[in-house]
Amino acid sequence: MPDPPAVTRLPIEVELLFELMPCNALRTSQYAGPGAHPCAYFRSWGTYHSYDYDADEPPPDPSIVRPSHYTGRMTPLPEPLSGCRKAPILAVGINPNLPGWWPGSRNSLTPDFDSVRQYAHYFRYRGVFKPELPDGAYQSFGGGPGDDPLVGKPLTVPEDAQGRREIPVREQPQRMYLVYQQLLDALGAELGLGPGTLTVGEDLSYGNMVACASAKWTTRPDPHDPDLPPMTGGQRAGIVGECFRTRRHLLRQMFQSLPAVILVLGQSTANAFTGELASRLTPVPAPETPMAELMATEVRLVYGTLDDGEELDARVLFAPHPTGNPDDYAQARPLLVEQLLHEARGGRLGQDERIGHLTRPRGSCSFCPLLDIGPCPYADVLTPLPGGGPALLADAPAPAAAEKRTQLRLLDGITERAAPVTDVWAHTDDREA
Repeated sequence: MPDPPAVTRLPIEVELLFELMPCNALRTSQYAGPGAHPCAYFRSWGTYHSYDYDADEPPPDPSIVRPSHYTGRMTPLPEPLSGCRKAPILAVGINPNLPGWWPGSRNSLTPDFDSVRQYAHYFRYRGVFKPELPDGAYQSFGGGPGDDPLVGKPLTVPEDAQGRREIPVREQPQRMYLVYQQLLDALGAELGLGPGTLTVGEDLSYGNMVACASAKWTTRPDPHDPDLPPMTGGQRAGIVGECFRTRRHLLRQMFQSLPAVILVLGQSTANAFTGELASRLTPVPAPETPMAELMATEVRLVYGTLDDGEELDARVLFAPHPTGNPDDYAQARPLLVEQLLHEARGGRLGQDERIGHLTRPRGSCSFCPLLDIGPCPYADVLTPLPGGGPALLADAPAPAAAEKRTQLRLLDGITERAAPVTDVWAHTDDREA
């Protein structure tokens, strides 16, 4: 595997956007190895209907439903963290979902932005939705049963006078993201907050250990879906080695965010997460610890000690997968809500009345102001890391570099201390829908 990316003066949360947006294309098209790069595996999932905003600039408000046009079919872009970079709860999965694979959601749309600022805006504000074509428009453009990602036939969207293929776009609710919102609603109710006070994207962000999407993370064929392309063991090891260990995409986002609570839902994700982060977990779960045992144990992830002596950690909460094992999740949900409430009562998830949301974790953020995608609603309440300078760093590259050094110091050694990828990821095949 290549050396880790060079450390620049850009803040981590901004630097990652410039790395991630072209990442799969670079690995696939410019890899100089003797064979295909392991990440080329994601191309085997085919291509998906794509769209771009009509406007060249990032949207002026948080909505991702804008005047848009169809751009054909493409491989989905790698995904960064979704939501506020300083949300106090982070939900972690193995890799992003690919709704357009399934016949019932072939009208899904994947963003085809050529602007990093639009890409940043989309993932900052996506919330509980992804975009899709309305059913009527999808069918009128030729969509239907024969619309197969592996065939890759584009829709027949007529051009307007400017040569654009204008399309309507609407929100497509995502079951997993709605589960996150339901958890926040339950926590808010216990805290005496009004409905909708806590929201996905502001109080909870979500990200993945691997940035590229697939409909399943598996090395085994699916007898119910023979076209579904499994990975080889070598591809899985190469993908994890590249994305999680060498480039540390999730780790750098997590140590910039420093959430107070990390949600890990599903046994497969739990196996991967506890294996990779074993050197920072206390107590250290044994490999493949059953979900019931993980839920019954107070597991904390140790970020490390700041220069001023403050020790930072996060509670790691586990539960069965809500969409793959809904009955098990339903039984576990009351305990999960109680564990969230325990963290709130302990002061780690307290409401900050100044912002109307949960308290932001320690550390600065320059994501929204530096990328000019909107004002930061938390600018006045962020607390920089020691030596990091002002809370918002868009105009202060030197303090940004100081805070970045602290973040990188805190995450140093995690991947080096992990067991071999083949061991850690041996039992991570997707067990959930």
